[in-house]
Parts: sequence; structure tokens; C-alpha cells
Amino acid sequence: MVDSLVPPSTDLGLLLLRLATGLVFLPHGWLKLNPNGPMKGPGGVAAWFKQLGIPLPGLLAWVVALLETAGALLLILGLGTRLIALAIVVEMLVAILRVRIGVGKSPFMGGQAAGWEFEFVLIAAALTLAIAGGGSLALDPIVGLAR
Repeated sequence: MVDSLVPPSTDLGLLLLRLATGLVFLPHGWLKLNPNGPMKGPGGVAAWFKQLGIPLPGLLAWVVALLETAGALLLILGLGTRLIALAIVVEMLVAILRVRIGVGKSPFMGGQAAGWEFEFVLIAAALTLAIAGGGSLALDPIVGLAR
């Protein structure tokens, strides 16, 4: 019955997953890049990373900010999908282990404080893209990064 209403399409599903995941990360990345924003740009992010005990905080602040902006745009376009998605998985694992569980002592589902269920869903989305790729409605197959 569902198939007659919405025919299955893996490629359309992967496009929607790339769009949704990329659109979630873009504003978060802009917050990290904008020196006039609440995070005070990569310098402010680096200071926060240093407080968290993250090694190479200056370098990794830039890596995260660029992953969440340029990487998100590439993900939306489906260019370098599997590599960008894998980097997102690593970033979200660090966010969960270092920030949510490490500093925040957060449970999976937050009660009084934020939980880490959102980051978990982002890991699932990124892992799906890392495994499946961007699909035929992506730039990866056009430039030879996928079959």
C-alpha cells in the first residue's frame, strides 16, 4: 500500500538525507566561524576546546568550523559524501563522549540537561551516508568519486 503512494527510491532518500544533515550543520558551523557571534569565531571555539582538554584546539576549531560549513555544503551537493560523512561521525562521537557525557554527564535522553540523542541521530545519518554514499542524485558519480 505504501509503495503505491510513495514508490521506493534509494537515490531520492539519500538526497533528502544529505539535504537534512547538511542543513542541520550549516548554521552550527556559521556560529563557529562568525567572530561576532556568540562563540566568537574559531578563537572562541579553540578556547572552549582547550577547556575541554581537546588536543590542538586552535587547529581543530578550524577543522570543525569548516566541516560544519564547507563540509555541509559539499554534503548537500553530494561531493565527497562518504569522506565528509565519516568526518561528521568522528566529530559527533567526540561531541558525545567529551561534551555530553564527559563534561555534562548527560544521559541519552536529557531530563534537566540536554541529552545526546540528537548527536546520536546525526551519527546514524552520517554513517548511512558513509556506507551508502550520496546516490545518483549527487555530484560524486559525475566527478568519478562513486559508481
